[in-house]
Amino acid sequence: MAALTGVPVLVTGATGFLGSHLTSRLLEEGADVHALTSTVSAVYPQRLLPVRERITLHEGSLADRSAMDALAEQVRPRLIFHLGAYTHVGKSWQRVDECVQVNVQGTVNLLQALARFGFDKFVYTGTSEIYGDVDVPFREDGPVNPISPYSVSKYAGERYCRMFHQGKGWPLVMVRPFNAYGPAQSPDRIIPEIIVRALKGQPLLMTQGKQTREFNFASDLAAGFLAAGLHGRPGRLYNLGCGEEVSMRDLAATVLKLMNDPVEAQFGALPDRPTEIWRMYADSSRARTELGWSPQVALAEGLQRTISWYTNELSRDQSSFAV
Repeated sequence: MAALTGVPVLVTGATGFLGSHLTSRLLEEGADVHALTSTVSAVYPQRLLPVRERITLHEGSLADRSAMDALAEQVRPRLIFHLGAYTHVGKSWQRVDECVQVNVQGTVNLLQALARFGFDKFVYTGTSEIYGDVDVPFREDGPVNPISPYSVSKYAGERYCRMFHQGKGWPLVMVRPFNAYGPAQSPDRIIPEIIVRALKGQPLLMTQGKQTREFNFASDLAAGFLAAGLHGRPGRLYNLGCGEEVSMRDLAATVLKLMNDPVEAQFGALPDRPTEIWRMYADSSRARTELGWSPQVALAEGLQRTISWYTNELSRDQSSFAV
């Protein structure tokens, strides 16, 4: 992908899980990567330590318009991947204001700041949670019903992108990545939580595990973002997901089996979320056809890689991923 060699690329949320994987992939393609972080992440800056000397790191809040103006003037990126956001679904009910300020106002601030200088492509990161409790598989042209403060705010940001594309012709592409996993994910997410608790011999409390999700290895989603940035049609929305449905109960059983069952999952020990989405998986035919993208890492292989990473990480004296 010589087209990215030396090109100034801005990644917001670069110290986050997917942002850090995308940053590494962009460096592999020769891009001049500028990474924006608010330094709020509990595991900052560990995720970017291996590439810290190869990127330009900028600190600033998306909610601060003057900071975004300064960032845009300094970097003048040609390609932008906007992953910066408040992202925790469950905790968003107690952080509604932050969801609005970061995910909605922050997106608008960044877009208006960048518009002064122009850009080739802006990739907005939505979420599969936008679909809510509609029928599966989720399709880009199907209905949506976001049912959490997080998903509503992400949908609002997406709609602003669509509005700016239609009203001003800005080259904006939107993606909805589905559940991700892999090395260096925050330990409060389901797969690392299972792995870390198993490694520590701690109790693993779960719901009945009847809800289903699909899980995508981080490198596959990073490749999807890259494909959207290079080949996505302005104004177009793309699902990024493998479309392979698995229940939480089966997921936990698979992870523990790969680890030789060091603990037993206690299904039913936790209540279901009051606004649970019971089934969730993607129809990603649009991304496969238009972007030439498809997942490459099977779930069993990705889980084994992830288990190996956390096993090695927790063997160190201290780790931010062992909470």
